[in-house]
Amino acid sequence: MRAVQGTWYGAQLDDNRLRVSGWTDLVYTASSARHDQLPMGFNYLANNFQLTQNWLRVERTIDDKATTPTWGFRSDTILPGTDYRFTLPRGIFNYQLTADNGQPNLYGIDPIQFYGEAYFPQVGRGLDVKVGRFFAQYGVESNDTTQNPFVSRAYTFIYDPFTHTGVLTTLKLTDEWSVQNGLVSGSDVFISPAANPTYIGSVKWAPPSGVASALFSVILGNGRFDRSRNFHNPEIFDLVLTRQLSDRLTWTAEGLYGFTTNVPGTGFANWFGVINYLAYQIDPVLTANARLEFFDDRQGQRTGFAGLYTDVTAGVLYKPRPWLWVRPEVRLDHNDARPFEGRPTLFTTAFNVVVRW
Repeated sequence: MRAVQGTWYGAQLDDNRLRVSGWTDLVYTASSARHDQLPMGFNYLANNFQLTQNWLRVERTIDDKATTPTWGFRSDTILPGTDYRFTLPRGIFNYQLTADNGQPNLYGIDPIQFYGEAYFPQVGRGLDVKVGRFFAQYGVESNDTTQNPFVSRAYTFIYDPFTHTGVLTTLKLTDEWSVQNGLVSGSDVFISPAANPTYIGSVKWAPPSGVASALFSVILGNGRFDRSRNFHNPEIFDLVLTRQLSDRLTWTAEGLYGFTTNVPGTGFANWFGVINYLAYQIDPVLTANARLEFFDDRQGQRTGFAGLYTDVTAGVLYKPRPWLWVRPEVRLDHNDARPFEGRPTLFTTAFNVVVRW
């Protein structure tokens, strides 16, 4: 984008609000495990290097300051990366999950977002409409690594939906309140016999001051495990609270409850997660972060091991250049059910570099 500034090509991109960007996300994780850290992720390989995301973004942004309707689109692709094995939905490139002698390829491709978008400023305080595949709208953490304080993810994020395909509307009611409503084909499913109509929605309170905010989100479908297609259809209820405690310190909390019925061998399965985050901005290029999570997989249906997971993570985000981010972290996980290669405790330290372009 910088190279074509001042040229005819650059003028065409700017005049049409077109952008091409992306990043490369690299991590080495030292671990007390020998092979992998599953069910912890996304940096799941022990004592090994991963290219988690090589991300390509092509977009035409909508103009939310316009007085007439505008349109845009976004295409995000993991091209390639190890994260694909977590985010890939039923119905897109699923051969990658069994291509290595019945096991997933180490690196794969996931067109993780592709949607058209329209903005109607005359409806309420502004109505945004998306049609296509888009990120799940609940929670704190994101598929997009640049939106996260750590390279590793919370269990509450890993074992709940990543994307939806369908229609999503976001209506701004006032300067403080907005609502979302959507109809999608299910959670983590594209075009597949496993699809079933599912409602997604949220209510958000976010005053312009930015001192505090609250977001309550739901995913409501049939809530039944599809035994004939071996597919999970969760019901999700999620609350996120954010509070700026000082000019430099921000606290964020998330509480999630999910359940599924008709699970083979279990019937009813439920799980909940509670996470607290603290972010302290030391200076404009350096932020210290901490995360404390409790994730209770009551019947073991989500992770394969029943019981309470505790995750304590600390790290820093350092941005020596706008295009270069460094995120080292240390993390301690525990579950009495011994999910980590037969051990109850897992200790990891990760060194993560993100190169943006």
